[in-house]
Amino acid sequence: MSAVNTDARIPAGSEQGLNLINTGGTGSNNQVWRVKINGKSTFVQTRLNADGSTAYIANERTGNPDIVGTVVRPYVLAVVDSEGNTTFGGSGKTSNTGLLGIRSAGNIEVTTPETAAAILATGTINGSASTQEQQLSLGYQKAVNLSTQRISNNFLSPGFNQDAFIPKQAITGGAQPLQVIPFNAEEESEVVPDEVEPGNNDPASSNGAESIGQFAGTVGDKALELGKVVLDKLGEANNFLKISPEELAEFEKMFEAGGGDPIKNAKYPFDANYGDIRGQDYVTVDQFIYQPPRKNQIFGTGDINPLENISKGQQRISSLKKFVAQVKLPMPNNITDSNNISWGDDAMNNLSATLTSAVMSNPLAGIGGGLVSAFGGGPAGMLIPLAAAALGSQNPGITGPNGEQDRSRDALIQALAKMLKSSGGEAAMKTQVGASILGMLGVNVTPESLLSRGFGVIPNSNNELLFNAVTLRDFQFSWRMSPRDEQEALEVKRIIRFFKQGMAAKTMASQAGERSLYLGAPNIFRLQYRTTGGRIIEGVNRIKPCAVVGTAVNYTPDGQWSAYDEGQPVSCTIAIQMKELEPVYATDYTMDILDDRRSKDVTDIPARDGDLYQIRPTEVGY
Repeated sequence: MSAVNTDARIPAGSEQGLNLINTGGTGSNNQVWRVKINGKSTFVQTRLNADGSTAYIANERTGNPDIVGTVVRPYVLAVVDSEGNTTFGGSGKTSNTGLLGIRSAGNIEVTTPETAAAILATGTINGSASTQEQQLSLGYQKAVNLSTQRISNNFLSPGFNQDAFIPKQAITGGAQPLQVIPFNAEEESEVVPDEVEPGNNDPASSNGAESIGQFAGTVGDKALELGKVVLDKLGEANNFLKISPEELAEFEKMFEAGGGDPIKNAKYPFDANYGDIRGQDYVTVDQFIYQPPRKNQIFGTGDINPLENISKGQQRISSLKKFVAQVKLPMPNNITDSNNISWGDDAMNNLSATLTSAVMSNPLAGIGGGLVSAFGGGPAGMLIPLAAAALGSQNPGITGPNGEQDRSRDALIQALAKMLKSSGGEAAMKTQVGASILGMLGVNVTPESLLSRGFGVIPNSNNELLFNAVTLRDFQFSWRMSPRDEQEALEVKRIIRFFKQGMAAKTMASQAGERSLYLGAPNIFRLQYRTTGGRIIEGVNRIKPCAVVGTAVNYTPDGQWSAYDEGQPVSCTIAIQMKELEPVYATDYTMDILDDRRSKDVTDIPARDGDLYQIRPTEVGY
């Protein structure tokens, strides 16, 4: 019995790891296989299981893919088991799209051999009509390509089995078997050592130019063949080195067991009426599994175009991968926020500004000066006159006795020299050149020092305060918890464990003390202030998802040990230090947010949630 999956959609998990799909072909076998179902053209999927079994599936869609009610029905055209036996037809489950776009497996649909044969009769390869044998032969080649891909990519997936030997498929029932002629060494021709080399069959050839031409042609053919081999090997190496989305998902699964025992929801006080109509204000702290927000940029996965990194910048995705648990606590006594941005001093003296203007207005002058300096043509300061001359070319020149403008090269240089002398610019230029020459002699003297010591002046630095960078905010909160009974003491312990365990790094092993090659990122947290009905308090700041970088618990807040039976502390104080993962931008103060990053802003967190809130005009915002 074949193990290959024949459902319309392969369910997530180990099934997707064991079954690979090829629709359009890979490498040199980039051929498209289509058939017609109920008058509509559709692609044929080649599916390969790790045991070597193969299936050829054509999916028919009914309904609108943008709304609920879409059904995808599989037509099983042929199945090849791990021994190479081919049967036509088969069964597989439909895929239904329900509310919120959630897909689920539907009814089992059976494709009869007669239906499979009729569909195969409509098959085309690259738009040309083809026989059953040609279509199944193409499917076999695709299965071999999938097997090669799996073997070359399994270095990051040690749990995957390499495909079993892909047997040559035998077609039974719907068509004649493919004829495979085995290699027979006994029928190979013998080479006789004393046999005379046969003559050239081309009468136009000779031992002269024609032979050289033939030799060159032969070499060209061999070079072409060699080039194809090299390209094929480069393609194999590329497939081996790149990391696919499936491998990323499998790699992330390695840390699912390394997070310790399940983290549970908790609330303090245990009987608090948080969220009720007459309830008190409170804080919710949600914990999520972390996902790198720029992993698509690093590995080139998804629909990201790498060139857009240059033209538009990097696209950040939500760092919230999966909801873990939530705790509810009273409003802390110290609620503050501090929004900061980094600005810094920047100076540019007049000479630097002049040279900058010269290069920006005439880049070739700067390039030429840089090349002269790079090839040993003198210090950079010696090239200042060259750049200044380039800027001087923008002068009006010298006005003659009759009022005419002389813009010859000599006139421009004279005008520039006159301008520098009248404004004191000549002294600035000469001290810059002198400092450069002294630097070549090992004497480190700045142009500013020469001007100050020689003339008693310094260059105007034109100081400005310029925007440097954004900053990340950090927050500190503390709560004092005094359990009144055993049940509330259990809630307090859960809250402490919620923060301590969630902020800890993960290992690849589920058992404590087991070795781990990598360490996984800790979970991340999101804190929000809420009032009656679970609504956000608009009069205090919002907080983006944070990493908890510190948790401190004082089990003797009164300065002495005091405990109930079995050593349960009468009171304790927990303090946490959080740091936001992303800076706050002006565009965050809006209701218009990307769909995949928009938070649901509810107390009952769904399995996945966005990391940005819609900020209403009545809120203070972040």
